[in-house]
Amino acid sequence: MHDTAMQIGSMFMRNYLSGRPGRLLDLGGMNVNGSLRSVAPEHSFYCGADLSAGNGVDVVIEGGGALPFSDGVFDAVVSSSCFEHDPLFWCTFAEMVRVTRPGGYVYINTPSNGEVHRYPLDCWRFYPDSGVALELWAARGGTPVRLIESMIAPRRTDQWNDCILVFGREASAPAQLICDGLPGAMHVRRHDRKDVLATEAKLTEDQRLLRQYRARLTAIKGVPPFGRAKPTRDVLP
Repeated sequence: MHDTAMQIGSMFMRNYLSGRPGRLLDLGGMNVNGSLRSVAPEHSFYCGADLSAGNGVDVVIEGGGALPFSDGVFDAVVSSSCFEHDPLFWCTFAEMVRVTRPGGYVYINTPSNGEVHRYPLDCWRFYPDSGVALELWAARGGTPVRLIESMIAPRRTDQWNDCILVFGREASAPAQLICDGLPGAMHVRRHDRKDVLATEAKLTEDQRLLRQYRARLTAIKGVPPFGRAKPTRDVLP
């Protein structure tokens, strides 16, 4: 689990669950260099589900299939760094909503960028309005949820800009949202605002970094900026 996945997952546990023990389901719960189980409220019932047996896996499930749980049995359903690998993520999301109790939350952390990494597939990246689409999908399926907040998170030491989506099933928003504690978050949507915050960030962080480095090279080596003539072979070492 990369640095921001653990950081932001911990913020969800703290802000939305307020340290109260509850029933939590983690889709993609195998412990691979860390697990959200470690930051869940103490004394919670924590069920890790994944496609194969392993450390932290309590239940083996079928990707895109029905979850082996009754309706509305979990206080929160979380999934971190998994939706990009799920060929039927919209079906998985509908199941996450189904097994969340009224008054509960669905938390998703999934990449908006980054290298291809197959476990066993790598199918998707998620852009800022993904939460709006999933909110519509849940309503169409007959179990509506509210998008409480969403954003593209700034990276730290790793390459990933996480797309963060938090939904409530007949649930109120917490006093402090995740986005309140993430300076630099981009394309922020929040339940109490109709507009999208930080709309000026049309470029991804990858694109902005590339342009910054290109500008530095231009200043040092005379490399033409984007949109200008292509550099000759002897410009770069």
